[in-house]
Amino acid sequence: MQYFKAVFWFILSLVVSCGNDAITKYLSPHLHPWEISFFRFLFGTLTLIPFMVYQGKNAFKTHRLWLHLVRGTVIFIAIALWSQGIRVSPITTATIMSFTVPIFVLILAAVFLREHVPWPIWMATWGGFIGIVVVLQPDWGILNSTSLCFIIAAMLFGLLDIINKKYVNQEPILGMLFYATLVATAFVAFPTSYIWHHPTYHELLCLLALGGGSNLILYFLLRAFALVEVSWLAPFRYLELFIAMGVGYVLFEELPKGNSYVGAFIIIPCTLLIGYYQNRKTSIDHN
Repeated sequence: MQYFKAVFWFILSLVVSCGNDAITKYLSPHLHPWEISFFRFLFGTLTLIPFMVYQGKNAFKTHRLWLHLVRGTVIFIAIALWSQGIRVSPITTATIMSFTVPIFVLILAAVFLREHVPWPIWMATWGGFIGIVVVLQPDWGILNSTSLCFIIAAMLFGLLDIINKKYVNQEPILGMLFYATLVATAFVAFPTSYIWHHPTYHELLCLLALGGGSNLILYFLLRAFALVEVSWLAPFRYLELFIAMGVGYVLFEELPKGNSYVGAFIIIPCTLLIGYYQNRKTSIDHN
C-alpha cells in the first residue's frame, strides 16, 4: 500500500508537470515567454510565503545567499528558454526533451564532481544525443533556435540537479525553493518590463495556476520520495509521455510525428541505463 501511495503522488507530479506545459503553450500566443516566466516565479513565490510564515522565522534563515543567487539565475534562464521552446513545439517534444536531463546530469557530474563514468555509460550518453537529434531534427550545419532552447534548458536543469545534489542536505528544501524563485522573479522582471503586455483576468488565473503548479510538482515528488526509494519510481517517469500525448491532442490537436517516437525509443533506454548506473553507484557508496 505504501508503494502504491508513492506511485500515486509521483503520477500526480507528472500530471501537474504536463498541465504546466499546457498552460505555458496556451498563453504563449498572447504573452511573451519572459512575461510568462515572470508571473510563474512571482506566483510561485507568493504561494510559498504562507508555508514559510507557518514554519516561523527559521524558515527564512540561510547561510548561503550566493547559492540562492546562482540557483535563481539558472532557474530563470532555464524556464524562459523552456517556455520559448514550448511556444513553437508540441508538448510531447518538450516531454521527451525532459527525459534527457539525466544525460546532462551525468556529463556535468563528471566535470564538476569529478565522478568516474565507465565507457558503457558514455555510450548510452552518446545514444541519448542521437535521440535528441532525431526528436528535434535541427537544421544541418547550425542548430535552429528551438533546438537550442530545449538543449540549453535541459543542460541547465541538469546543472540544477548537480547543485541540489551537493547542497540539499545543507539548506532547508522549502527555503531553497523560496529564495530561488524570489531571485528568479527579480532577474526576469527587468527584461519583462520591456515587452510588458497587460494580462487579462483569465490569463492571470492561468498564471496563478502555473506558479502554484510549480510548487505542487515538488510537493508531490517529496511525498512520493518520502515513502519509497527514488529508483523504485523511475520507470513511471515515462508515463509522462503518454499524458503529454493526451493533453496535446485534446487541447491543441497535436499528434506526435514519427521522429518523436523514434527519438523517444532511443532516449528512454539510454536514460534508464544511466539511472541504473547512478542508483548502483549510490548503493555501493552507501555500503
